[in-house]
Amino acid sequence: MLKKVAEEQVSKSLAIIAEEISQELYHGKHRSAFHGYSSEFKEYKAYQTGDNLKQVDWKLYGRTDKLFTKHFHDESNISAYFFIDLSSSMFFPRETLEKINKSIQIIAVLCKILQKQRDKFGTLGISNELLWESPLSNTKGHLHDIYQQLEGLLQRESLEEISQLPTILSHKVSAIGQRKIVFILTDLLFNDQDYALFLRSLSEIKANKNSIKILHVWDKSEKRQESKIGSILQYKDIETNQVLSLPMEEWNQLQVKQQSVFIDQRINPLLSKGYHYHSLCVNESLFELIRQII
Repeated sequence: MLKKVAEEQVSKSLAIIAEEISQELYHGKHRSAFHGYSSEFKEYKAYQTGDNLKQVDWKLYGRTDKLFTKHFHDESNISAYFFIDLSSSMFFPRETLEKINKSIQIIAVLCKILQKQRDKFGTLGISNELLWESPLSNTKGHLHDIYQQLEGLLQRESLEEISQLPTILSHKVSAIGQRKIVFILTDLLFNDQDYALFLRSLSEIKANKNSIKILHVWDKSEKRQESKIGSILQYKDIETNQVLSLPMEEWNQLQVKQQSVFIDQRINPLLSKGYHYHSLCVNESLFELIRQII
């Protein structure tokens, strides 16, 4: 059943999806969706109504009594790593695989955008171990290899795995180096000990002058189930295999309480540290999800 769903979901290849979305995003926009760490001065232009006042050279105005705006060449010196959480909870709900499906599509589109900009990118897939890792590169062949790796995720047989993303991320701090963009796609369903390690690793990565983007993916069904009054929900934790049977309304009330705790214990610490946090409901369109990120 899982393989059948997977085959249906990737019938339209990642290459086609990434090309379509990236073309739509670039239409009518500036050249670069991501910017490097520095820019090189290009030229002055006479100020025109509607120009950004932040670009006005006020010192030059003081000398000439004329308004000019400064324009720059963006230096394309971006290198980006994508860490994707492949634990069992990322394959929920099993009927649609929406969380993992949208996650791999997001990575595919962002890698395509970076490749168009001639910027380097690499990916790491993590479940209970480091499943695969691709080096930094920006060639078309490299992008094709990543598409194949991502599409292969939906063909996996064993999904009963607990996330080791915090542990492996901590081992990769020095390898990441400096001045990278680090994307982490995860549902943040870690235990307290692993989450503490996750926060320490993020702090070390940020201290090395890297930019961190947490892409928190979640499905609506994880927060509330729509059903008739009196119906019973059987819920299986796909990482512990524990089965719970609860009336639907009681389950929904429990989820509301758990979401409040989740925000306080998982999301707020990220916001307080100043990391770029994106809450991505995978039930939205891929185009809208990408727009939220860039």
